Amino acid sequence: MRQLRILIGYELRYYFYSPFFYAICALFFFLMGIVFFISLKVYADFTQEEPLMMQLFKSMWLPLLFIVPVLTTKAIVSEKVTHLFDTLLLLRVNNFSIVLAKFIAIYFTYMSLWIAVSFFFELAQWSAPSLAHFSNFTTPQVRYGGLFFMKLIGGVIIAFGLFVSAQAKTPATSMVASAAGIFLFLVSGQLFKYASGISLQQAEIFSSLYDNWNVFFQLEDFCRGIFDTRIIIAYISVTVALLAITAITLRKTE
Repeated sequence: MRQLRILIGYELRYYFYSPFFYAICALFFFLMGIVFFISLKVYADFTQEEPLMMQLFKSMWLPLLFIVPVLTTKAIVSEKVTHLFDTLLLLRVNNFSIVLAKFIAIYFTYMSLWIAVSFFFELAQWSAPSLAHFSNFTTPQVRYGGLFFMKLIGGVIIAFGLFVSAQAKTPATSMVASAAGIFLFLVSGQLFKYASGISLQQAEIFSSLYDNWNVFFQLEDFCRGIFDTRIIIAYISVTVALLAITAITLRKTE
């Protein structure tokens, strides 16, 4: 446990003292800021029953597709290329401690950014009091339900990115493979329904499976306060499994 605490502290210090970290944060807020103001404009021009924050959470594919692959690639394969990873190996640090420390550091960064995004409206309202009439922007249920779902899906995506990074030989390969895998994971529900070529009758039979599989439907349920225990257990199980596999295969890719 002491070894893990030291590794986590090292990873977090490395992040906070690195210009790379602040560049990633700036890119994240830039992307989400654009999404926020576009959503705000659409919300002002058209009647929307769906809370605006739910629409903001639905844009999660932007940071998941671009930010997470960069962070996970930097965590393992980039350190191998620059030989920073050799230091940990010389110290005979447990593989799982290495993987878990990197996961916690990235996960902490990821969730901190999303928590900041969830307060975009309060910041916009403070700077422009005329936005006070957007009472349907958010509710505590939408905010906390959406953040809880971001925790679950973020764990899976980050663990997958670390797994790919541990297997890849170059940073470019890791980033491309991670982004492709994340994209397929996010759109697989839509592909199942619209690109599988199944008939309407068959689609009705599989509608329950599709609703459970579709990431964006899951997000809507969580934002409405519907927490499906099966989804929670599935995401946590996949996250733990990916981290364990990454730790087991890490030595083989040195």
